[in-house]
Amino acid sequence: MKEKVRPVAITIICIVAFAFVIIGFPNIFSPFIKKLGIGYPALFGTILAFNFISLVGVWHMKKWGAYIYLITAMINQSLLLLINRWVFTDIIVPLLFISTTYYYYKQMDNNL
Repeated sequence: MKEKVRPVAITIICIVAFAFVIIGFPNIFSPFIKKLGIGYPALFGTILAFNFISLVGVWHMKKWGAYIYLITAMINQSLLLLINRWVFTDIIVPLLFISTTYYYYKQMDNNL
């Protein structure tokens, strides 16, 4: 079976998203997140972990990666709205990522 070739746009958007995951990791332990409640650091950590897993899937051109990213992006945006920390710029990277993966969705593989 021939391996799927990853388009340059997917490579670039995955690298940018990987950088945001790495930058976002210390935020799990920030005092602001701890002040929200006892479960919020774990919740944000879980979202970040699933975000990373989805990026690995998209990096390997798997459709499940796009699905997981879409779900985690919606949960993350909803959570930011819920805690009154959402700003318009928080949606830019997820929208770029989702639109890029949507464009190349037919080239992605169904298999694990």
